[in-house]
Amino acid sequence: MILEQLQTIHSFGYGPESTVTPDDIAAKEKELGFPLPEALRELYLTFHPDDPLFSGEMHLIPLSLLQTCQRTCWSYTILTLLPFCRGEKYGYAFEVSRHIKKIPCPQGRSADDPEIFGLFVAPETAKEKKDLNGYMVPCNKARLSQWLVEWLSYEQTRAQPSIVAVNKDKVPHYSDLQKMIPHHFYEIPKEELAKAQYNFVTRYTEEPSRLLYGTILYAPTGYIGAQTDEELEALMKQLGFRYTWVKSQTGHPIYNAAPPEPPKERELLSITPVLEFLRAFAGITRTGAKEESIQRAEARLEAPLPLPMEEFYRCLPSSFYHSYNTIRPLSTLRKAKDGKLNFLEENQAVYHWAAELNSPFLYRRSNDGVGEWVPFGIIDGFLAAEFLWALACDEDLDLNLWEFPDFEPDMLKPGGKLASHLFPIANITEQIAAGNTRRLYQAANGQAVGLYDSLEQTFWFVTKDEAVEDQLDKELFPR
Repeated sequence: MILEQLQTIHSFGYGPESTVTPDDIAAKEKELGFPLPEALRELYLTFHPDDPLFSGEMHLIPLSLLQTCQRTCWSYTILTLLPFCRGEKYGYAFEVSRHIKKIPCPQGRSADDPEIFGLFVAPETAKEKKDLNGYMVPCNKARLSQWLVEWLSYEQTRAQPSIVAVNKDKVPHYSDLQKMIPHHFYEIPKEELAKAQYNFVTRYTEEPSRLLYGTILYAPTGYIGAQTDEELEALMKQLGFRYTWVKSQTGHPIYNAAPPEPPKERELLSITPVLEFLRAFAGITRTGAKEESIQRAEARLEAPLPLPMEEFYRCLPSSFYHSYNTIRPLSTLRKAKDGKLNFLEENQAVYHWAAELNSPFLYRRSNDGVGEWVPFGIIDGFLAAEFLWALACDEDLDLNLWEFPDFEPDMLKPGGKLASHLFPIANITEQIAAGNTRRLYQAANGQAVGLYDSLEQTFWFVTKDEAVEDQLDKELFPR
């Protein structure tokens, strides 16, 4: 079914040939009471049990450890599932059988190419035991054969000794990358392209160098992997667009997607002056959450909201809660057992952000079922930047959001290209940037707002109209 694709993926790795035999698979099938899907049998016959794919943060489950589990669906149907890939708590499985409660379970079976589910393989709460997701794995529905090829080739890309990352939203000649790395690991028949769904996009080439490309479908970043830095240097020189190093064997600076160090605790500042400036800048007259809504939320939480969060909800109309990232309404805020207040979800559901009552810290967690909350910033500066982003991405406001071309962080230092054009907002955006990865500025006499993201190494301008954009263009790029 997918043996040829699996062998190609295996050839880009370092693991030995599999030691699993057809007899081993037959013995496991006898133990389980049903035959394994062909794609899974081919997987175990191709990859050695000691291959890194069986031991990573999210990893394949070795043949010897396969065992079924049960979940309740629609309160009266029991599903028997076979997990085949997992992290610490979350994983993926396919259905073996289903039966109505109180009716004996039928003998197990498995479809030739079953659809897969996301689930908590080590549930700790009643909610986790009920979680069964067949629609987003991680982006769309998927059948086992396609998902295995896509996921394995993506993981093999991330396992290469040399890797660069490109931002898919910023690459002006993205089609050039497709030409340079043209071969798909999983080919969709032309007659099925119109209705085809993906979770990952993965490609490879073997001439003139062996290169891999992989990305999660809705993620902003794509990865290119190779055996040597020199191969990637040659490719990126041909392509001609910006990139960052994720892995280097010759000393290239490595991009780190996490804050360089946990933020230091400090006193929270009121961000109302900044939010009111941004409201006036965008021409917003509607109000945000009413006082009684805030009071009800605080009564339910049995503690006052952090001051910047209270101000954030009071100033931001609910129509902006889904402009880009998803902001949870006050009525749905609940304190988790660990004390975290999960209030924001990244627009592709890659990350969640949370506050903590009686604490200045902001926390971030990857939405993969295995990540834990880690301190990521201070909530005042984060919410001020998030407020701007919600306004800038709203289609009805018709603001102009544009990235400053060829930006370098040194441009913000005294004497730098941007430094003399940027000023604090309400004289506090410098203070609330402490401990955070984003910082706000104003420019063009308050007719433009700037946003620096130190993680992405990018700078964005938000302007009201093209005239202000033209003014900035003339000032920053004198001809």
